[in-house]
Formats: sequence, C-alpha cells, structure tokens
Amino acid sequence: MASAACAVASAQEIPLAVITIHDITPKFLVFYKAAESQHAAPDLRWALWKSLYDFAAVPPTADGDIIARRQLDAAWLSYAAALPEIELGAAGLQPSPQVILGRVMSLLKPDQPVHLRVLVYVGSFDGNAFTTASSPRRPTVALPVEQSEAARGPIMAHEFTHAVQISMGMMSGGWLRTVGETVLAEGLAMRTAERLYPVLPPTRFVEIVPGWFDRAEHLRRAILLDVRLSLRSDASGDVMRFTMGHGQLGIDREAYYAGWLVVGAWLGQGRSLADIARVPERDAPAAVESAIDALLAAPMPLGANQTPGR
Repeated sequence: MASAACAVASAQEIPLAVITIHDITPKFLVFYKAAESQHAAPDLRWALWKSLYDFAAVPPTADGDIIARRQLDAAWLSYAAALPEIELGAAGLQPSPQVILGRVMSLLKPDQPVHLRVLVYVGSFDGNAFTTASSPRRPTVALPVEQSEAARGPIMAHEFTHAVQISMGMMSGGWLRTVGETVLAEGLAMRTAERLYPVLPPTRFVEIVPGWFDRAEHLRRAILLDVRLSLRSDASGDVMRFTMGHGQLGIDREAYYAGWLVVGAWLGQGRSLADIARVPERDAPAAVESAIDALLAAPMPLGANQTPGR
C-alpha cells in the first residue's frame, strides 16, 4: 500500500492542512486478477472480494454486505475498461486534493489545523465517496479512483466539507448521528461544492441517479414532512432510511434533498457557509426543524406535491 504526506497552507492565513494519502487500489487489483484468472462465477467472485479486498461505500450495518454484493455484481463488467485508471491509483488522483481542501477551508474558515486522511479505493461507478472519523477531529475521506476527473472535483469538495466540520469538532463523523445532523451536514456539503463549482447545474451536487432531483422536487412537501418527523432520531434504521434506503415515499436520500433546501434557505437569508458549519451536532435537529417549518409555511413552488391531509 502506498502512502504519502503533504501539507498546504494558504497565503490568507488559513490554518495548516495536513493530508495523508493511503492507497488500497493494489488490494483491489489482487482481487480482480484472482477473479479473472479463475473465471469466477458471481458467488466465487464475491468470496474472493470478501477475502482479498472487502471495502465498499456501504454503512457498517447488517445490510452493508447485501449492498456491497449488489454493487459488485452491477459494476463487474465495467472494471476492465477502467483498469488504466485503477492501476494508476493515488498517482492519478486529480484534481489535487490539496487544492480542493484549501478552497473548502477558505469558505468554512476553520480556526485550527486540519489533519485529513485520504483513502483511495476502487468503488462501483456510483460516485459514492464518504467521510468518517476513527478518532475525534481526525477524519478520513474515502475517494473512489474510477471516477472521472470532472466528477471528482465536486465530490472532493463535498467530502472535504464533512472533514473540515469534523476537524472543527462540529460533527463526530460516525454513522450513528441524528437525522437532523445528517440533513445539516449533507446540505452544507452540497452547497459548499455548489459555491466552488457555480457553473454546474444543481443535479451535479445532489443526485446520483439521473432524474432523482426532478422526482424529489415533485415530492418536496412530502419529503420535508417525512424528514421532520425523525429529525431527533439517531437510530440506525432511520439514518439508513433517509440516506441509502427507501421510506414510505419510495424515494431514497430524502435527507440530502431536505438538506439542499434547508441550507439553501439559510444562505438566502444571508448566513454564510462558515456560520452554518459552526452549528454544533447537538443543535442541528432543532435548527433544521425550524428551517423546515419555515419552508413548509412558505408558498410551494409550482409542481411541488402539496400532499393533502398530511
């Protein structure tokens, strides 16, 4: 496994950012070559994946392996064409993580150094990077190497926003957190990426599957009402339902859409990204609830579902 350490600091006295890069793409290549050489059927391929690689952007829950198996099966035929990028590993990581992190820090204005671990891995072509923290204020951002450079910039900006919030002590970075904190953190990350890439359409920051954003817009009121009911819950099932799972509305990632609206409303009121980044995790449910109430009280945009009777 290759690793390297880099440090950056801006001329505007932004605190030091220390980035350590850890590359696990060689582990994936060992798995891939073993599966190819054995002409592995899906069950054997999955067994080899578990024993030789075993890394995916899935929640640390009982459903994680089910999702990872589904992702592997869906992505398998695409890996051959992506081998040149995969073999480059961290060496092909563009745009520069140091540059993107510096830009995020210039918006969020942390008042202390950021120590960030970037883990480079092979994902499943779904654009799903993630951020976690194994210890307080020490975030890890996992970036899939098979993404295109054009897609990776906004995704880096999104995940580095989470990392800076963790470094500031404003969020824990764990899987179990309230739905309200999830809404705030994801909304802040999407809007920060939007600020850094203003020429891109909203769909580039919000949706993974084409058409999702239009569908969410149509269900606007229903999603806000649904999310509002669970803002204070930190149950794993609720966090899963509002992020990767499907609730009663039949749409995934409701927390992301609610976050896009909530943080967008705050920015429209004159709040800065740096201010929003400083809302403590414990205060997020109440802050998001107030914002959702204001959004529900305002006239709904044309095409939004009014959901009578709720």
